[in-house]
Amino acid sequence: MNNPQLMNNRYRWVVYGGFILIFIAAAWITIQNEGRIEFSADHDMTVPFWHNWIITGVLLLLILFLPGSSSDNNPFTSEDRKVLVTQSIILATLAVLLFIGLLLVPGNNLSIYLPIFIILLLFTAPVTMFSIYKEKRVKINILSSHSYLTGNQWLYPMIIMVVWMILYFFSPLGTPEGFGYEMDLIVLIIGASFTFLMHSVLEELFYRVWLQTRLEVLLGTWPAIMISSLLWAIWHMSIQGGGSADIAFSNVIVNQGVTGLFLGFLWAKYRNLWVLIIIHGLINFPLQILAGLF
Repeated sequence: MNNPQLMNNRYRWVVYGGFILIFIAAAWITIQNEGRIEFSADHDMTVPFWHNWIITGVLLLLILFLPGSSSDNNPFTSEDRKVLVTQSIILATLAVLLFIGLLLVPGNNLSIYLPIFIILLLFTAPVTMFSIYKEKRVKINILSSHSYLTGNQWLYPMIIMVVWMILYFFSPLGTPEGFGYEMDLIVLIIGASFTFLMHSVLEELFYRVWLQTRLEVLLGTWPAIMISSLLWAIWHMSIQGGGSADIAFSNVIVNQGVTGLFLGFLWAKYRNLWVLIIIHGLINFPLQILAGLF
């Protein structure tokens, strides 16, 4: 991945600091929870955290060594830097507000406020901001629209996705089966569809496409990946990880925080949004639906 922006020396500390945080969280999980983490908001089943780390490590190496264009295909390279800084600060602030807002909501009301917060903070607010900046960019003759859905590379992202599916679903490192949802199949399908749109689509758009892509120009590829991954991880504290704040925080850092590195690197190198959405969707997908249909 030949890109001078891969690691901006000025912001190298962001990556080192992120990895230090991840390793401290892993040590705390090992001490307090025998190295086991919750991996779903729907049940309290646990797995060793290093299962996810091994899978992620294999995938990161695969992305690194597979051929393909680097993240110099960033659509914001020629964008006004002041605009990028302002937009990135606003997007990061929205991510922090989601994290804080969900922590302040009483647990019994979380299912009500979660979709409201996500739609408002991860979609409505950013789209409103982009529309405002789009009007201003017309006056200074800067491109106001960028496509993330055309000109993507498919072969190598598909190979990576297949390897991920094998490791995640069929290897000894994969998530265990056995949890069943006590609801009608139609209700489960509707719920899974809503979850797909709200989490798989909106989260990938917000954290990877909108936030990370802008930060890559400002900070370099890996600092951007680290920041977007950790911001994506921390909001999950409200829905999984354990009863105490320290365990919940450590849980999401070593789980979603590490998974975010894989998703972020995949996005930075290949710019294939569809593959990201599919992988994220499969992570949340109830396999019980397949059993019910077939």
